Amino acid sequence: MSWVRSTPLKIIDAVAIDSENYRKGVFDPAKSARWKFELGFNVEHFSLAVKAYEGLRGLKEVLEDYLREARKRGLRVFVYLNVHWADVSQLKAHPDWFQVDYSGKVIDDVYGRGLMPCVNSPGWRESSYSLMEEVAELGPDGIFLDGPVFHVRGCYCHWCRSAFEERYGIEPPRKGDLADPRHPKLVEFQKGSLASYMRGAYEVVKRVNPEVAVYMNGQPPGPAWATGRDNELLSRHQDLVGAEGGFEYYNLFETPVFKPGLTAKLLEAQAPEKPRVVFIAANHRPWCRELLTPAELLNRCAQALANGAFYWIGITWWSGKLAEAVRRANSWVDAAGDLLVGTRDASSVAIYWSQSTCDYYGGEVPVSDFTGETRGVARDYLKSVYGAYEMLLRLGVPFKLATSPRQLDGVEVLIAPNAAYLSDEEAEGLRDFVEKGGVLVVSFETGLYGPEGLRGNFALAELFGADYVRSHYYGSYENYMTAWGEWYPATARLLEVKPVTAEALGYYSVNTGGWYQPVELSSMPSLLRNAYGKGLVFYFTGNFFETYHAYRFSSYLNLLRRVLGERYRSPVELEGPSSYVEAELRAKGGKLLLHLVNHTSALSRPMLELVPVHLRVRVKGEYRIENIVGRAAKVEARSGATELELTLEDYALFALEA
Repeated sequence: MSWVRSTPLKIIDAVAIDSENYRKGVFDPAKSARWKFELGFNVEHFSLAVKAYEGLRGLKEVLEDYLREARKRGLRVFVYLNVHWADVSQLKAHPDWFQVDYSGKVIDDVYGRGLMPCVNSPGWRESSYSLMEEVAELGPDGIFLDGPVFHVRGCYCHWCRSAFEERYGIEPPRKGDLADPRHPKLVEFQKGSLASYMRGAYEVVKRVNPEVAVYMNGQPPGPAWATGRDNELLSRHQDLVGAEGGFEYYNLFETPVFKPGLTAKLLEAQAPEKPRVVFIAANHRPWCRELLTPAELLNRCAQALANGAFYWIGITWWSGKLAEAVRRANSWVDAAGDLLVGTRDASSVAIYWSQSTCDYYGGEVPVSDFTGETRGVARDYLKSVYGAYEMLLRLGVPFKLATSPRQLDGVEVLIAPNAAYLSDEEAEGLRDFVEKGGVLVVSFETGLYGPEGLRGNFALAELFGADYVRSHYYGSYENYMTAWGEWYPATARLLEVKPVTAEALGYYSVNTGGWYQPVELSSMPSLLRNAYGKGLVFYFTGNFFETYHAYRFSSYLNLLRRVLGERYRSPVELEGPSSYVEAELRAKGGKLLLHLVNHTSALSRPMLELVPVHLRVRVKGEYRIENIVGRAAKVEARSGATELELTLEDYALFALEA
């Protein structure tokens, strides 16, 4: 078994600091290894800015020295290789290595000034493989590939164009034009190209030394068409998987606070058999010398651990306060030890993640080092996912993500927030889930699109118990909808549907077109309930979850709580003052692991401090409680449940055994 499967990973990346010291001629391998170990890390990404086009140059001896010093202190080392960027000076030496845009121009503005290599260039591919061979021969514990990726505007080089045209018999479309019927083929082509490259890289390293672990910088939640990274495909050629779930840029209010947890959940759904790492930048991106507050760093690390992943902390600058936060996070992992290794999600509620909807229907491309800027879209599936995710967190419901109906064993409730693009196979899997007794909660255009584009009716029309008629845009006027006799703000977008077997639980008002106007109910349902087989379906005909993400209506939380309460009772109940606490359940062997993450803070991003919360937690079932991280002040078992009282500062972990 690879060491990465049995090790609680606490990974540091101080590439920027080490490289700067090396350039200044003051890099000391022993000193560098010592301060990382003293912070509590047991694994690192190490490099002196090794780039694929440069080879090891004169770095081989330094790497050998550093590997020796790291081993003395029990630090396992991944050698970091930059396989996504090159200096513009390399274009003259290697004119056919780099990515080209649709017009045929070499893309030379990567990070403002730089090139991005193309995996379909035989020369660059072989050069990068040769470097991996050379590094693997040094005997590191692992090799980490930062990249490769396709540029958001590329690639249309000779190699890509000829390979695409040979495979599909057509010219490639303009990247990002989701309305072009050829675009899915371009997405498929680029995903396959990266998977082919990664397969070759994995084989090269393992041929030299099978003990060297290999992984790459994977795709965080978002459209994979932008970079070509498909985590499910790529995971087949990696020993572990990771993604930049803790890299947040510019105005942090524009990024969900739960991005690290979302990334961990998604990686588990995409690669359940592989160890998972959430990459957390310890700075306010892109400013490398503006450090995260301790509250931000601790919150991101806690989310990763609570959701079945480990963390990587990228340190680009230094301060004493950051050191304190890092030591605290590492102490959590030390306290939990093997309890964090090889766990599984024990929740019975899931959110359906539709990568196809993200790629083909529409999803905002978040800003990152690889994309350079946020790229908005007319139809944004991600906002619906964000809305559903936050609602479950605020309701205190433990949940996971599912990427396929094949992952629904043990799931009682599945929420599909505007999963617009569903294949026929997915639709059949969801029908089977409901028919066997599952509860399906869906919204808006779920199943209205497929491989051929807009369908004439929902792929799940018989589950919804209704047929599609037309769409409406209400905008942000003062409009309402009802459900079970209660009034709620109307969603901005909605579908007019004709109930067939479904029961309408409420209706939309007629669009007022203004404010302070008379409100009159229409005949258009806002929420349908339909029995199907042994199961039940609730269908919000509007973009319910996206609207919550936009406005955080508290009444929407009450409505979703009522919908879930029809068939579901959460195994965890949180009681306390108004707070924002995430509860996650994981299992290992005969133990149930209860993770609590405090998101309660002042109205600020970055968080300046986390506000301690006094909680009473009720867990279904009678258990013996072991305090792993944090301490319960009071534990009682009664009436088939176990109750804990505690003050939650940032993160707590309890092991429950029957």
